[in-house]
Parts: sequence; C-alpha cells; structure tokens
Amino acid sequence: MSEFDLKRQFDLNGQVAVITGGASGIGRATAELYLALGARVAVFDRNGDLLARAREDLGAGGGDVLALEIDVADEGTVSDAFDAVASRWSGVDILVNGAGIVMRNPTIDQPLADWQRVIDVNLTGVFLVARHAARSMIRRGSGAIVNVASVGGLQAGITGRQYPNAAYRASKGGVINLTRAMAVEWAGQRIRVNGVAPGYVATPLTEKIGSDPERLAAVRSLTPLGRMVEPAEIAWTIAFLSSRAASMITGQTVVVDGGLTA
Repeated sequence: MSEFDLKRQFDLNGQVAVITGGASGIGRATAELYLALGARVAVFDRNGDLLARAREDLGAGGGDVLALEIDVADEGTVSDAFDAVASRWSGVDILVNGAGIVMRNPTIDQPLADWQRVIDVNLTGVFLVARHAARSMIRRGSGAIVNVASVGGLQAGITGRQYPNAAYRASKGGVINLTRAMAVEWAGQRIRVNGVAPGYVATPLTEKIGSDPERLAAVRSLTPLGRMVEPAEIAWTIAFLSSRAASMITGQTVVVDGGLTA
C-alpha cells in the first residue's frame, strides 16, 4: 500500500478516542470530525447539560459515542471514566486534552482559590488524564495524545496588559512543556504526544469578545488573517496530529492563530 494513500493516512476506523471538554467548542468540533473519520468517541465534560446535548447530537448520525460527566482535576472521576471506556471498548488509542477554564484577574488581586482552580483544570487535569490514557496505550502498544494549549502559553505581550490572566498563561505554558516531557518519556512505548496552541477561537471561552464589537474589532486587527479561528480549524489540526500522517511528529506544539504571533 502506498505511503501516500490519503484515506489510509487519515482513517481512524475502529480507533477509540477520548476527548476532554468534548461537549462544546474545540472538543465538540473534534468529536464530530473523529466520528466522520471512523473513530469511536468518548466525550468527557463537567457540564451535564452540554454533555446531554452532545450525546444526542453526536449519536444522531449513528456514531459510537460514550458521554461521561467528569471533573478532570478529580482523579477519582478520571479513573472511573477510563474504567468505563475500557469496559465498553477495551482501551484507548487517542486522547485529546481539551478541557480548560480561564479566570481573568489582575495578578495582585486574584484570589488564590481562582489561581489554584485554573492550574488544577488546565495543567493538573492534563497530567491526570494523560497518564490514565497512557497506561491503556502502553498495553495496546501505541497511541497518540494531543494537548490543547494556547498562544497565551507562548507569550503575553499582545494582550497581557489589557486582559491580565497570569494563571491561564502559566497553566498553558506548563501544558506546552509537559507535552514535551511526556513525548520524550513515552516515545519508547510508541506513544506520540503533541499539542496545539490556538489563538482567539470562537468558543464559549471567548464569548465576551465575540459579543463586544469593539473587542472583536481589536482582535481582528491584531490577527493578520483578519478573523477569529473556527473550532473546526483546530479540530483538523488535532486530527492530523493524531493520524498516521503525523507518524514522525512528537513533542511539538502547532500554533493555529491566523498569524497572531507571527
């Protein structure tokens, strides 16, 4: 079979994918794309209402979907969720760490509890979920992990003065280096670990920007391609990184920001 067989390189038929934060935004778009590529998809999310809607919508096309309500920062619920996936499908081939929160406060005023919650979800959650997935992947002999970081984990100069959010930027910077560390550690087990660093994406996390004409215009003016990123554009990058087409890529974080950080 040719190494340039497009269908084979992107085919996820029969593979089991776990997506955290999968009930909305980037996670939801990725779930839809993975189903279209033939994967069986487990959606993890802490929002029960959005999860119920995602379960109904994603399953409507006949896809094999499991929806579980969890908090990625709670190791007990993470463990139970992976037990449920193993019970249904025997293991995991792909993980997308998409769950994330942001709390914007000036650093000198940010309550410690807010700082800790952002770190717990955005960084510790990635660690907890990834290691549970990796245990399954090691048993299966291979796997692919994609962590959703942010351009905020790469720099602070573009928007850091107007919209301070030190906890978010610290957590996403941590995700980028954690991605490198896990990639090196698990390469011998044939597990590839990569990341994506989106710019401004039209998701619930950026709803305040999208609903404010002045702030939206400012974002567009900062972005050379002149618009916000669509969730599906991140999903396609995630799908590439988790596919056979990216078989020699690991430890990398791909920036998808319309030129914002160029």
